[in-house]
Amino acid sequence: MNTMNPFRGEFDIKIRNKKLKGAFTMNAMRLTLKAEGLKLDAFDEYLQEDPLTALPTIAYFSILSECIRTDKELKMKKEAFIAEFLEAQGAIEAVTDAITKAMTEGEEEGND
Repeated sequence: MNTMNPFRGEFDIKIRNKKLKGAFTMNAMRLTLKAEGLKLDAFDEYLQEDPLTALPTIAYFSILSECIRTDKELKMKKEAFIAEFLEAQGAIEAVTDAITKAMTEGEEEGND
C-alpha cells in the first residue's frame, strides 16, 4: 500500500530576482480556500472565473505552505506577490502545470 499522498504539484518561480519554491498540496489548497472564503466545491469555478487572481493567489499560498512546512518565513505580502507574479516570465505556466499535476497524479493508480 502506498501511504504517500499523491496530491502534490511542485514549482519554482523567480520573483524579485529570488527563486521561490512552491508546492500545490492539500495544505496549500486549504490555506487558499480559507483566505478567499471559498468552499472546496467552488474551487474549479474560482479558477475558471478569475484566473488572474486565482493562479497567483494559489501560488502565494503554495509558497507560504512550503515555508510553513520548512519553518521559513515568506516576507512578501500577498498583493505585492501577485503584482510581481503577473510580470514574472513563466510563472503562470509553472503554477498551472503544478495544479494539473497535483489534481491528476494517482488517477492512473486508482483505475486498477
